[in-house]
Amino acid sequence: MRIAEIRCVPLEWQIPKKLQKWPSDYGIKTETHAIIVEVKTDEGITGYGEVHPGYGYTRGAAHVAKAIVEKELAPQILGEDPTRPEVIWEKLYNGPRYDLATTYGHSCPGMGRRGVTICAMSGIDMALWDVFAKSLGVPIYKLLGGEYRRKIPAYASGGHAPAEHAGEEAAGYVSKGFRAVKMRVGGMDAPRVVEGAIDRIAATREGIGPDVGLMLDAHGSLNVSQATQLVHAAEEYDITWFEEPVPSDNWSGMAEVRDVTDVPIATGENDFTHFDFRDMIERGAADILQPDLAVVGGFTAARRVAVLTQAANLQCIPHVWGSAILFAASLQWAAALPNCPVFEFRQGSCPLFTELLGEPFTVDEDGCVAIPDGPGLGVELDLAEAEKRFPLSDG
Repeated sequence: MRIAEIRCVPLEWQIPKKLQKWPSDYGIKTETHAIIVEVKTDEGITGYGEVHPGYGYTRGAAHVAKAIVEKELAPQILGEDPTRPEVIWEKLYNGPRYDLATTYGHSCPGMGRRGVTICAMSGIDMALWDVFAKSLGVPIYKLLGGEYRRKIPAYASGGHAPAEHAGEEAAGYVSKGFRAVKMRVGGMDAPRVVEGAIDRIAATREGIGPDVGLMLDAHGSLNVSQATQLVHAAEEYDITWFEEPVPSDNWSGMAEVRDVTDVPIATGENDFTHFDFRDMIERGAADILQPDLAVVGGFTAARRVAVLTQAANLQCIPHVWGSAILFAASLQWAAALPNCPVFEFRQGSCPLFTELLGEPFTVDEDGCVAIPDGPGLGVELDLAEAEKRFPLSDG
């Protein structure tokens, strides 16, 4: 079996005005994108993956990702065996120095070793694992060594409302069956970064009661001093973890925050490859690492991150904020992780998540989401129909 064609298909949803409700530190979003990679083989098997577009304004990234996938990466691997995703990953990562890297046993990447090129590689890698698993008639988690679980507790990921609506918003998630809620804090509360966040945290805790988990996510928007003040002030509200208190550019500062609180520190959604996570662990930056499959380098890099986290006795909990394809892929990975106790479930209206597949994902009466057990990702995508319904704007 050989790779016959690779396409990158950016999808776009224009967000209706009535849903442009509460801004985050990235501002008010007017459109959102999902960047789908499709890999076709000469034996008729098709696999899908996803490229992370970033945050805020993402239309430009969608066009760039398409060019990198189709013009830079795809030509290097057309005709390759798709059942060797790790070999292909190394070929794409090391480029023309692949032979040097494998001969002498060290990586030799070029300028694309981080950033959008790795995001593009992530989408291709996911699609290759999908093809590989489909060719064997098994879910991806079987190839990854799972299954540790058939379903997993999910937390509702949202929490953008101002203080006067924060409790109501979070209580709405609990009414859906979620046993834990994550809210955004920090930069979006400026100029009262600490006081404003605490007002919203207090309202949220009151709204969900004492028995529901509560996570905080600052999106890396704070400095060490602000993050330290905030986490100390929030400790009385029984916080499950504090996510990205400071930017990934400052792992030493993140370690400082970690050192002054008993609240677990989580990070990793904006970090690339197992090399970043190796350095993060060595710095003692976090208790919980959160690779995003569409950022870190797909299943291949994520597997390597998982080994590092387990060896360091840390939790590995995927960051999942994209379309239903990324969600399905992340569930496959979570099934094969021994140290993944909970799973991110995005909230808010987004048909790229809720309507891209035939059946939307939901939580059961226990607040858990089932892991698909069909071949590959375990889901079916009609990409041609999605292209018609969610066409990418020019420019």
